[in-house]
Amino acid sequence: MRPPFLRACLCLTASALLLGPLTVRAEGAFSVSALRQGLAQAAPEQAASDMELPALGELLPPLPELPRGRVLLVLDGDSVRLADRRTIRLACIDAPDLGLSGPDRRAPEEHRKNFHVEPGTAEDDEPRPPRAVEQTHAAQAHDALRHRALRQAVTLLAPSSRKDPQGRLVCDVELDDGTSLSAYLVSRGLAYVVRDPDYPQEYADALLALQNRAMAERLGFWGTILDLEAARQPWIGSSETGLFYSSRDVRGQQIKPRLRVYFGTLLDAFAAGFAPASSRDFWPGVVR
Repeated sequence: MRPPFLRACLCLTASALLLGPLTVRAEGAFSVSALRQGLAQAAPEQAASDMELPALGELLPPLPELPRGRVLLVLDGDSVRLADRRTIRLACIDAPDLGLSGPDRRAPEEHRKNFHVEPGTAEDDEPRPPRAVEQTHAAQAHDALRHRALRQAVTLLAPSSRKDPQGRLVCDVELDDGTSLSAYLVSRGLAYVVRDPDYPQEYADALLALQNRAMAERLGFWGTILDLEAARQPWIGSSETGLFYSSRDVRGQQIKPRLRVYFGTLLDAFAAGFAPASSRDFWPGVVR
């Protein structure tokens, strides 16, 4: 087993390689070989927003198909509802959270935490609803996904029919033109990569290459997140879960020493393919 320091070095080296130039085919689709090897330079004058989106058949390894559907509603930046009432959580990514309109105590814990209680107001004594905090770029992620996916016929791709704790089917969503919605959001800096052991490593590597490119070009929220004071602070990751924690977070200190990975900056943690255990530790909020 490699020592934690060596594992961290290898992760950062791999990320640096992935930041190399990408090959873009004549029709503009990213190929997995280009993402991994960086063999050629994409045209610098071609903005990322103008490029064709990654097609699953070219970018990602094959995944089993689940029954097709049509997008009826875009709930937020990483989940949609289909006309047949299935709710889909996009695989291996997380987008900034939208604020909710009221503190529904029956809502999932991840949603209830998205509320900010005014100082001096006891959480249990709610004479008025607390103000909902929307994370920066949450609206942009929602709008981008809505613009791309709403009313579109889609193919669902996933290794299994697994659902998350909120009952959402976890899968990637492919449009008829081959667009991967997970890759679409990551490539534009509107979502970051989250490790999912159910998905092949090749899938995660391809998404991570897109994320590293978006970070290098400061696309989407990266232009804000990587300039925060928190971005220059150290973070502790768990090689077992792929999550990282603030150095002040007791959960990070509880990671077994052999599983700890230390990052000098926020960029180092994201570039190594780790995701925040709680983005609310540093992510700016927009109060509505």
